[in-house]
Amino acid sequence: MTPETGLDGWDAALAGAFEILLGGKPAIDSTAGHGVYYASDSLDEFLFPNPWATPETLSDRKPRLLPDSDGEYPFSPWTWRFDLGESLFFFDADLLAGTGPWGADGHKGPRPFDDAFVADLRTVSLTDEADEVLVRGAELGPLLGRHGVDLTDRASEKLNNWLTVLLRVATDGTLTDAMRAATFTERGPEHLVPIRDRSAAEPWEERLGAVTRPALRDHLRMLCLTRNDARGEGGFYCGADHWPWSDLLEAVGCSLVAGWGFGESQAGVAVVRLPYEPGER
Repeated sequence: MTPETGLDGWDAALAGAFEILLGGKPAIDSTAGHGVYYASDSLDEFLFPNPWATPETLSDRKPRLLPDSDGEYPFSPWTWRFDLGESLFFFDADLLAGTGPWGADGHKGPRPFDDAFVADLRTVSLTDEADEVLVRGAELGPLLGRHGVDLTDRASEKLNNWLTVLLRVATDGTLTDAMRAATFTERGPEHLVPIRDRSAAEPWEERLGAVTRPALRDHLRMLCLTRNDARGEGGFYCGADHWPWSDLLEAVGCSLVAGWGFGESQAGVAVVRLPYEPGER
């Protein structure tokens, strides 16, 4: 263990920085499991057809990189590995019921699945509020295979924005590892993003002044910009005050620990306390 990566170096600097971001609380909680979820309007808009949306892939707990359609840029989510089995898929109520745009006279046309699929889906759903469904990839995958629903086929394109996803970032279940992923520091000090001639939003400009490493301090400042500055690059920090997209995760028992929004709130990442203990899944 070197000074650069050991507890007296990089790890210690991260621990101090995370304590600042978490309002003075250390990023250690051995009694709870923590995770990271990513959501994006642009991802949902072009989600299908999708080569990884197969029964086998959704059921597989092996962390995987997903295809990068945007090109490399600072704070790209496509540097993460994702756990598709623990990712959450949200079905709109009209889609499930075959009503509104999905009804007999609707412009979307008939659903690409039948009532039997919907009935089975509801039996494994994590929540059913207002006739909507939120389901884990591990449960959705087998249903796709059993009912012959093909999300890799071009016909599934019409599901975009009606079947959406909260991607689960693969972490080890600790709060520290979740914070490393959410702040894009998990790849080490050589992948930090420099500040670009601007300051963080208050009070973070002042608070982050206590971060001991200048490069890490500037990297985190880029993730604590004002909402207006974050429209072009970087991100804005929501803390635990409000979800960076919606409160869907509360429906499955998650509580927000820290969140970041990107662009004009089109995308966001959330560190959550999970409703189960470490190692249960």
